[in-house]
Amino acid sequence: MSSDNLRDGRVRNWFYLENHQLDRQDLNIYEKMIYIVIARFVDRQDKAFPSVPTIAKKGSMSERQVQAIINSLVKKKLLKKEPRLNKDNKSKTSNLYTLCSVKGNQTEKEGDPEVVNDMHHPGEYDAPPW
Repeated sequence: MSSDNLRDGRVRNWFYLENHQLDRQDLNIYEKMIYIVIARFVDRQDKAFPSVPTIAKKGSMSERQVQAIINSLVKKKLLKKEPRLNKDNKSKTSNLYTLCSVKGNQTEKEGDPEVVNDMHHPGEYDAPPW
């Protein structure tokens, strides 16, 4: 057996992300990236409030694209967005984001990605041709 074992040399400065997030087939790469970036800012109450420019910079995309993707994630019920207001003059300061469970909001038509499709033995009578 080889003595070359995989070792993780990364600094343990990390955040929590559901594995199922990356398995979702109904999310594009931009939606996944914005979800990941916002997840990085989540506090102990599962809330985050990074600015759109910060999200855009961390996600390597434009602010306009970030706003469209946030709206898409809200529509898919993966993210809740609430305006945060200044206590003194009631002006908007930023948005408060709440991450919703990825697996719990998966569309029914997608199915469980861990289930293997039914397969036919090639010798079966009604097996599809190769």
